[in-house]
Amino acid sequence: SSALQRWFRHIQNPADVETYLYLRNHARRGFISHFPASRFLASQMRLVHLFEERLEREALPAEDRAALLRLLRQEFEERILHVTDFFVAGREEDLREQEASYRQAVDNAPAAIFRVDCDFGTILGASRVAERLVQIPREEMIGLRLWDLSPEDERQRMRRLLEEARRRGHARRDDLHLLRRDSERVPVFVNVGLIEYAGQRFFQVICMDISERKRLESQLIQSEKMAAIGQLAAGIAHEIRNPLGIIANALFDLQETLPRDHPAVQEDLQIALEEMRRVQEIIDNLLEFSRTSRAELEMVDVNLLLRKTLQLMHKSLQNHGVEVAAEFGDVGLCLANQNALRQVFLNLITNAVQAMPNGGTLRIRTIPLGSERIRLEFADTGVGIPPEHLSSIFNPFFTTKEPGQGTGLGLSVVHSVVKRFRGEIRVQSQLERGTTFTIDLPRGEESDEVVGLLGVPGRMLP
Repeated sequence: SSALQRWFRHIQNPADVETYLYLRNHARRGFISHFPASRFLASQMRLVHLFEERLEREALPAEDRAALLRLLRQEFEERILHVTDFFVAGREEDLREQEASYRQAVDNAPAAIFRVDCDFGTILGASRVAERLVQIPREEMIGLRLWDLSPEDERQRMRRLLEEARRRGHARRDDLHLLRRDSERVPVFVNVGLIEYAGQRFFQVICMDISERKRLESQLIQSEKMAAIGQLAAGIAHEIRNPLGIIANALFDLQETLPRDHPAVQEDLQIALEEMRRVQEIIDNLLEFSRTSRAELEMVDVNLLLRKTLQLMHKSLQNHGVEVAAEFGDVGLCLANQNALRQVFLNLITNAVQAMPNGGTLRIRTIPLGSERIRLEFADTGVGIPPEHLSSIFNPFFTTKEPGQGTGLGLSVVHSVVKRFRGEIRVQSQLERGTTFTIDLPRGEESDEVVGLLGVPGRMLP
């Protein structure tokens, strides 16, 4: 028949271009690879049997018939190899496309994603975000155990998280840390899921950087703690202020009454009065810190106030060998209280001088930040602050100075005043390199925040 003749011509020329393109196109489009190969090959076998039966009925010599059958089987075996190759190639291409889609989805995810072996916990792959998070190239991470990226004190928790996910067969979550190449700890929310994909079974570990969340939580806790301390400090200050005033007056009267021919007694009284003044200063700082003193909001020329403060401190700076390098930007007016802001400047400059016992440089800058905020920077070249103390320096009564050399309230007052003016204060420090305090405050001109805070003239700070 014509169909058998076409089939015979087809198998006689297995390299035929049209046949090759036809099969390749169908394999790639899934018309061949998406149903069992056995069904496809069985249909071809039926055609071969039909052809053999037709040859049996043809009046051909036995040798010619045998030669045709050998040729048929040989060509059919070659055809089987071609078709099988198309089946395999189609499946491999499907797998490659699926793998590429998976990798693209992983790399475009906002969180760090690790692909981890279920049995040994080794890293099989990592996303670009994971690479940036831990600052280690993906090629170097592959082969490491996932918990090798954890701090020593959390490695067992990471291992247990993977073991529980494997045992229970569903996702497990926890807040942990990952270590960067420089050993910095990064807080992450870890979600471990058991995945079966493209015939493979592995853990997909999603690590979301929660540094900002932790920072905000810490700020909230610190704010609540400072508010509680402020209430306590206010109560203490008011309770002891009046008795101390009476004691100070009594000491002053005693000093005036006693004869001058008792120098030892006069000296003791003078020391007592000086210590009373020191206690009074502590009480004043406590009241400032606790926000019980009410100060009027006003527009303050920051540059002018800063220049006047530096003039006031000029002699002290000169005596301590501190050189001031000031850069005044076009910051205009600031919403604050002049007396309170002057106290902030005095405290920060005094703190810088004390950090440079052998002299140094104090760099002060005022910088405009758009239409809403201004920035002030106080950078010294002093001894620096130990990293373990940075989180405590704004706490009341925290000090590293020798007894009698500081109350530990200076930076607490600075922090309290800046917060009261709806500002932010940050500190950066390196040992033996120096410390920088950065303050951001709302501007006074055309600021929605300022309008909302001022309301009416003479607005008092809460």
